[in-house]
Amino acid sequence: MKSVGKVSPDTSVLFICDIQSKFKNHIFKFNGVVGQSKYMIKICNELKVPIIFTEQYPKGLGHTVPELLEERNGNIIFEKTLYSMCTKEVLNHLKQNHKNLKSIFIAGIEAHVCVLQSTLDFLENGYDVHILSDAISSNNNNDRLIALERMKQSGAFITTCETITFQLTRDATHKSFKTIVPISQERREYSIANPSYSLSKL
Repeated sequence: MKSVGKVSPDTSVLFICDIQSKFKNHIFKFNGVVGQSKYMIKICNELKVPIIFTEQYPKGLGHTVPELLEERNGNIIFEKTLYSMCTKEVLNHLKQNHKNLKSIFIAGIEAHVCVLQSTLDFLENGYDVHILSDAISSNNNNDRLIALERMKQSGAFITTCETITFQLTRDATHKSFKTIVPISQERREYSIANPSYSLSKL
């Protein structure tokens, strides 16, 4: 049966793709990507979903932005030069440490380069890929939109951070519900107060 994209904390991993300091002034609504990614990192930390950060050639492009590193919580960072996050090192890490992995969530940049190529590679390796559409971007919105459609054509699930949050918890009686609701409310209020940061519209 074809996967319908259900998710569970114990079979999922969040990837944060190359959200580095040097890209700040070159990415469409970069602050929106950072804000939504920070939200998703907080949610995954609360739900014990592992997080993997990647950095594209950090010697030249800098490291992950401080706003995200402060939520890192000891999660691993892989440096790379390959555009795809699906490097040999990452695949070995997944096979050795996350043997039950089914679902990969992706936030980051750029949608039409590293995110797209990562998505195709992870799909080829048998994983469900969920693209957090409000947490990815490119140097312009057209490339972002085309990349979203391209990934959908290849079998990725196009979703949002909040959708995944409530898929992961599933029930209002979830033990983390009272922690997650204020985090989600804070994100909503921030989005309302800063509409220019929003990447929610496809």
